[in-house]
Amino acid sequence: MKATAFSITLCIFLPTHVFSAALETSNQSIATFLQPNHYAEFSTAFVDANISGNTYRPEANNPSIYTETSTQNFVNHFYLSSAALKLQLDSNWSAGLIYDQPFGADVSYALDPVATSPDALVNAVDFKVDSNNLTALIGYQPNQSWNIYTGLSYQSLKMHLKISGQSMGILADYIGEIKKDSASGWLTGASYQRPEYALRTSLTYRSKIRHKQQFQEQVSTVPVIPLLNLASDQNTIIETPQSVNLEFQSGITANNLIYGSVRWVNWQNFKIVSPLMSSGNATLVPLVNYQTDQWSTTLGLAHILNDKWTLMTDIGRDSGTGNPASTLSPSDGFYSFGVGGLYNIHSHLFIAAGMKYLKLNKAKIQQVQNGSGSLFGPLSSVNNNNAVAYGVKAGYRF
Repeated sequence: MKATAFSITLCIFLPTHVFSAALETSNQSIATFLQPNHYAEFSTAFVDANISGNTYRPEANNPSIYTETSTQNFVNHFYLSSAALKLQLDSNWSAGLIYDQPFGADVSYALDPVATSPDALVNAVDFKVDSNNLTALIGYQPNQSWNIYTGLSYQSLKMHLKISGQSMGILADYIGEIKKDSASGWLTGASYQRPEYALRTSLTYRSKIRHKQQFQEQVSTVPVIPLLNLASDQNTIIETPQSVNLEFQSGITANNLIYGSVRWVNWQNFKIVSPLMSSGNATLVPLVNYQTDQWSTTLGLAHILNDKWTLMTDIGRDSGTGNPASTLSPSDGFYSFGVGGLYNIHSHLFIAAGMKYLKLNKAKIQQVQNGSGSLFGPLSSVNNNNAVAYGVKAGYRF
């Protein structure tokens, strides 16, 4: 079968979850670790999201009267990158490193009915989450078909959040800064392959990673109200979610292969809690949390034109997390369509590029919100939002 000369995992040219449920920006695939022999790759993607809607604001001269106003686009474009190195130590043992950016957010907007008056600010948010993840893997191959692997992940996480808003003529600012923290988790899985059919499947479990981080918070008001002007510097616990990945590929004819994945992420147990706002309350006050777990699927087809060129296309679906519509959660899952191409420069080096279009599902409208997103401002309506990602990948076999 001609397809055995190629690996369809090379054709997954974009991060599958460039704008998916919750804070996820990577599907945390270990497909590069399953490449034959020695292998190295680097990929990067640019994501341009068009996210907007409408929200209610109080009139500047009468805070008891509300009118709708557009949020404009409030998600900044962003870049993602990943890199991997896999070494085949001998016929039975392999080792590898995978770097990616699994979680992130970059939301920024301001609703100001009187542009020249800061005191008239209705609502503004600046929310940014950054993460980096380095996974070290070791695999044991008892025969040509099976690969049993395990490893450790070293992950860093930090967050900045500023929320400003006007209520009854009072301007209040909340600033929360979670300092960068690093913590470790683990993963394990198994892969089965039949090279003569270009068949490969893998099932991988990643544990949650528990971060204990310093959380600096401050609330201030204009005019100054001493009882509301508070500050806190405490530790908080953030656990990035556990997940399961099922990935597969198979040749169907000499020149055509199918590939796909199913992914589950335990977002329902994820929370970012404010120690300052929770102080004295019977229940914890979450700044960010999610109502349901995430399920996502991808299915694609690759066609090998010749020894130099391979074309591919795929479709995908993401279930979302069930949160009501807010400027934190304007969408609830998506449908995606991707196209791309791979060019073999020579037998050891290739480059691939492509684009992926994401049609974002509208989150449900719920004006009275509790929990996640309520501090960010609920949306009265959601526009037909979408995102486009452009990616490039280079791989080297040695």
